[in-house]
Amino acid sequence: MYVLIMVLSFCLALIILRVFSFHKGVYNESGIKSISGLRALLASIVAFSHFAHYIYSLDGKWIFDKDYFAWFSEGNFFVNSGKFGVLLFFMISAFLFYRWLDNDTMTPGQLTYKLLKSRIRRIVPMFWFSAFVIIVIGLVKGDLIVGATAVKDAVLWLLFIGSYHIGDYATADVNAGVEWTLRLEWLLYLSIPLIYVINRATNGKYKTLLILGSIGVIFCVAVGLRLWGKTYTDPRPVLGFAMGYMAYKHRELFVHYKHSSLAALAVILLTLFSLAFTSNTFFYLIFLCCLTVIFFIVSSGNAVFGILENKTLMSIGEVSYSLYLIHGVVLYFIKQIPLTLIPHSILVYTLLSTGFFVASFYVAKLTYLYVEKPFIGSNKKKKVAIKASPTN
Repeated sequence: MYVLIMVLSFCLALIILRVFSFHKGVYNESGIKSISGLRALLASIVAFSHFAHYIYSLDGKWIFDKDYFAWFSEGNFFVNSGKFGVLLFFMISAFLFYRWLDNDTMTPGQLTYKLLKSRIRRIVPMFWFSAFVIIVIGLVKGDLIVGATAVKDAVLWLLFIGSYHIGDYATADVNAGVEWTLRLEWLLYLSIPLIYVINRATNGKYKTLLILGSIGVIFCVAVGLRLWGKTYTDPRPVLGFAMGYMAYKHRELFVHYKHSSLAALAVILLTLFSLAFTSNTFFYLIFLCCLTVIFFIVSSGNAVFGILENKTLMSIGEVSYSLYLIHGVVLYFIKQIPLTLIPHSILVYTLLSTGFFVASFYVAKLTYLYVEKPFIGSNKKKKVAIKASPTN
């Protein structure tokens, strides 16, 4: 039922956005269009994975955690949908950012400065704005008590190394705890200048080995965060960095997929399979393989029967970073609706889900235009070739 709700509500939301010209001011046809459309779907499915948790809990106890297992089930959609979005986003990041290593015109200092400057301008303003919203909500609700511990936790949070709490205030209750992925993405960005220096010193002989080795280190750090960190971290999506790099390195081999209807059909079938089949424990490797094939095809420019080049969808993709960070806030306010006003029916859930999507998309558009875009500014056209994950 919940998968049907998502499909219906997402389609209804797209129609509403189309009618009201959502694309105005945000549509960008530069870069690989299929990846822009993919970003929209990924951010949307991550958002719905959190919304599905909410509406499912209205009817029964949530059981779809790391211990849940079924070969094929709708329950696997609950378990896999968030993983699906994050893993493909990591592939996109690697596909776009490891190309910095092919630029031989910059000194290591110049590359480090330009890369970190672009990342700070792209990521930090919206992240800090989302933190401001979370803090204001906590203060207004009285859940956040100002004190030395809370101030320290807030500073750490703003530096991307905090926990899911500011003092005793649970930030994940407001933003769905999505910021954990940004820590791993920052490790990717910070590794690139070091790889660049070593790669130049070795005349490019060990480039692939250096990249894969750095991904191995990031994976180990992620494992450490999982075992001893104070917040949730899943190290497995780090493997997506390796797959994204392979898609970039061997991109010429996939050019013929761009106009292939068979490849487009494969994307749809593999998507359905990966969302319905278990990703429990080592079965995650099957999940990884499915999504790798999907990404190889989409990164070739295949728009999957034109779906990924839809103007509205690409516009959502343009604001996907804001959507990723802000949809939890929209969901937080939906959760404030008294349960007595929410009849338990597929129609009500579909309407509520449609409202959730539309509100999230428009709030993301506003924050993109007035928080993100002013800081991207004149760099937007220059950096267009390196934008595509929710953090790009």
